[in-house]
Amino acid sequence: MKKFCVITNKSKDTGFETTKKIENLISSLGGTCVLMGDPLDKGTEPLENMKSFSKLDEELMSGCECVIVLGGDGTIIETARAIGDRETPLVGINLGTLGFLSCMEKDSIDYAIKELIEDRYTIENRMLLKVTSSSNGKLSTCMALNDVTVTRSGLSRIIKTDVWVNGEEVCSYFGDGCLVSTPTGSTGYNLSAGGPIVTPEARLMCITPICPHTLNNRTIIVSGDDKIRIVIGEKKKSQDTESFATIDGQMAVRLNSGDFIDVEQSGTVCKFVRFPEQSFFKVLKSKLNR
Repeated sequence: MKKFCVITNKSKDTGFETTKKIENLISSLGGTCVLMGDPLDKGTEPLENMKSFSKLDEELMSGCECVIVLGGDGTIIETARAIGDRETPLVGINLGTLGFLSCMEKDSIDYAIKELIEDRYTIENRMLLKVTSSSNGKLSTCMALNDVTVTRSGLSRIIKTDVWVNGEEVCSYFGDGCLVSTPTGSTGYNLSAGGPIVTPEARLMCITPICPHTLNNRTIIVSGDDKIRIVIGEKKKSQDTESFATIDGQMAVRLNSGDFIDVEQSGTVCKFVRFPEQSFFKVLKSKLNR
């Protein structure tokens, strides 16, 4: 790899110290890079030669072989959606807290850049979700890398979510809602809700209830070829069952009784760069033991 796009979470890289280091290192090794501010933080003045993330267009990305993301998991998730069907390989360098999606910590930057320049890496294809919501008859579609959750809003009352797979009704959850997770997202909200950890190469989806008001509800695992529909159940006369569908914890759609979301495997994947000494279980162990 010789041409890179570096996306920086400006609130994580104070003074752009790490960004400048990466830019200089890439240049010293014969590569080139375009610098961009990240999509989640627009309040800090960027570097003089830093482009706006909103201009992540074909001209800037032309010939770009890799996107390096400096920040936490939120920045990586937003970047993955912005890359979309370009499927440009992505490297996350953790400047956040947990950093499950990052392949490198800040103290390993020199090593990571050299490995990229010298083409010593592998590509890991991560499943993406295509999420279509129907709210008051209006359809909208987006992609998700981690998960889509359906949760109650307003006062603390349980909601009913009806789960369908391939047109067949599977179950109904009564509680705070439910979520559909990719293998990548299995270590996020899905894990906190009691769902299983899934290796990232798998092609499946986890349907996990959130605080179910029963003892016998557990995660349902379906294949990547299945199509899921989650319908908001009918409300009681004295209660408002307004809820939200939240995509990757960053975008929300308001739902009411009878509204639904459809979830299926996207036709594109997110490509993550991995280095020779890394493994999913090694990263998992180090993150969960923090």
